[in-house]
Amino acid sequence: MIDCNVLIVGGGLAGLSAAVHLRRAGIEDVIVIERMSGKQYGHYHRTCGEAVSDRMLRISRTKSDCVVRRIDEAVISCEGVDIRVRVKGQIIDRERLLEDMRAQSGAQVVTGSVTSVRRDPDGYIVVTGSEEYHCRYLIGADGAFSVVRKCIFGHEPDVKLAAVNNLVKGDSNSGTIGFSVSPDYNGLYKWDFPSKDGLRSVGYTLGDDDVKDPVERGIRYIVTSNNRTVVKEDCCIVGDAAILANPLCYGGIGIALLSGRKAAEAIAKKNLGRYQKWVRKVVMLDHHYMDAYYTVMKWGREDYPDAVAPFRNGSSFLLLRGAYAMFRRPKWANVYMSIWMGFKFCW
Repeated sequence: MIDCNVLIVGGGLAGLSAAVHLRRAGIEDVIVIERMSGKQYGHYHRTCGEAVSDRMLRISRTKSDCVVRRIDEAVISCEGVDIRVRVKGQIIDRERLLEDMRAQSGAQVVTGSVTSVRRDPDGYIVVTGSEEYHCRYLIGADGAFSVVRKCIFGHEPDVKLAAVNNLVKGDSNSGTIGFSVSPDYNGLYKWDFPSKDGLRSVGYTLGDDDVKDPVERGIRYIVTSNNRTVVKEDCCIVGDAAILANPLCYGGIGIALLSGRKAAEAIAKKNLGRYQKWVRKVVMLDHHYMDAYYTVMKWGREDYPDAVAPFRNGSSFLLLRGAYAMFRRPKWANVYMSIWMGFKFCW
């Protein structure tokens, strides 16, 4: 049995963010268990648009020089209408960010696949194929199919979306991230972001589109839910394990980094209830996003042109245009507001 103070299952953004902030808080004896390594680990984390807002990086207190491209505009294209939203963010080199965070954390990172987790009187026992670990505090950061969530919390996401991300040759110098909304994408969207080295990230939900001859292609699951139970005794879940991705913009990088920080700070205060309270109150995890997602999923083909009609004369003065849209189309008011709030707070 290997003993430690804090055990983190999952060495992605949320898990390593927690490890970094535990170290900053003076918490020692931290172990991170990560099931992937080498090329598999790198490929998995490149299966992502890699866009994150300046705001999320700032409030998650993430320090890294891994900027690939500055982003100053998002364009939502639907039924021949382009709605332009000013944003402040960046495309990051996710692999490089993870390398930096691993170095900053000072944690012991081991490779292993967790098969079971259970409570014991003094903490938790975590079993891998070859080892058993005992810890005082347990953080589940093991993604969409979290073993920690399954064993300790027992709930599943309301929504699981298999998303395909393709790296394709194209202009990587643009400061715009694009979203094509269409009934062809089952109420969702296709994204097109600049990447690095003359490449672009083009993605969509599995089965909704196809890209020929990509330089690299990967599939990952986006999970979301209105279940916000993230703490049970001395165990917590963060990032995708906590099902925190935004259901409209799919924003997962920022909330992974921020939830890792919040969980670590709560452990440092010996009060995980602080983290649970934050999750239930913070605006970026409000239930209205999920409500808006379900509304859009029920749209028929005739609803798309109706929803963008108030924006056909342009999207300048977007706040005024949005207020006008909510006045003219009150049945879609929550969708308009949730999309605007998503770009402002949730990516």
